[in-house]
Amino acid sequence: MTITRRLAYSALIYNAIIWGAAFPLIKPAFEFITPTQYLYFRFLVAGCFGLPIFIYYFLKKRPTLSYTLRLLAIELLGLPLPLILLYTGLDKTSALDASLIGATGPIFVVLGGIWYLGERQTNKEWQGLALSLFGSLILVIEPLLHSTNLDTPSSTTGNLYIVGYNLLYAVYAIIAKKFYRTSPQLYFGPLLYLITATIYAFMLSTQNQLPDFQLLTTNYQVLLPVLYMAIPGGILAFALYLWAQSKIEVSEANLFTYLNGVVAIPVAFFLLGEKPSWLTLLAIIIISYG
Repeated sequence: MTITRRLAYSALIYNAIIWGAAFPLIKPAFEFITPTQYLYFRFLVAGCFGLPIFIYYFLKKRPTLSYTLRLLAIELLGLPLPLILLYTGLDKTSALDASLIGATGPIFVVLGGIWYLGERQTNKEWQGLALSLFGSLILVIEPLLHSTNLDTPSSTTGNLYIVGYNLLYAVYAIIAKKFYRTSPQLYFGPLLYLITATIYAFMLSTQNQLPDFQLLTTNYQVLLPVLYMAIPGGILAFALYLWAQSKIEVSEANLFTYLNGVVAIPVAFFLLGEKPSWLTLLAIIIISYG
C-alpha cells in the first residue's frame, strides 16, 4: 500500500468520526431553528472563517475563469439542495436512523461508479452490494415494520428524505470524481460556503424566516452545532474528503461512509438516549457483512 493511499484512508477515517457524531450533536438545535436556518448559519460561519485562506490561494494560483465556474457548478450541486433533504430528514426522524441511512450512501456511489466511470466489481463485491442494499431497505422501512404509528421519532418520511439525499449526492460524487482527475483546488471551499449561505438566505427571506444573529450568539444549543460543522466538520473535513477522493477510487473512498453509523450509535445513545431497535441492529449486521 502506497503512502498516498494510507494518507487518503486516514483522512477518510477522520471524516467518518467527525460526520458520524454530527447528527446526534445537531438534532437538538432543531428545537430552536429549522434545518434551512441551521444550514444558513453553518455555511455563513464556515465561509467567513475560511475566506482569508481562499483569498490568499486564489491570488497566488490565479485559476482560469472557466475552471472556476465549472468547479463552482459541480460543488454547488453537492451542497444546497441535497443538504436540505438531508437535514429535513434529520428533523423528521431520529438522529440514529438518519446517521445509519445516510451511511448507506456508498451503495449508490458504487453503482454510479460502475455505470458512469467504468469501475469494475468482483463477484464477491456484487454479493456484498446486494446485501447492503437489502440492509438499507430494512433501515428505510423500519418504522413501518416496527410500529404502526408514523408520528414516532423514527419516521419513514424522514428516512425517505435521506435516501433522496443519498441519490443526489451520488450524482455529485461521480461528476466530481470525473472532474477532479488531479488534486482538487481545496481552497475554493470558503467561497462555496458563502455562495451556499447566500442561496439559503434568499430561500429563507422569501418565506420571512431569515434568522436573527442574536439566536446564534445567545443560544449555545445552536452555536455549538453550527461551529462544529462549520470548522472541523466543514472547512477541514471538506478539504480532506475531496483530496482523499482524488487519490483513490470513488467507490472505495465512499465505503468509509459506513463507519459513520458505527460512530453515531454510541454518540446518539449517550447524548440523546436513542437506542437501535432489533430491526435496526439486524440491518446494521447485514450491511456490515455486505
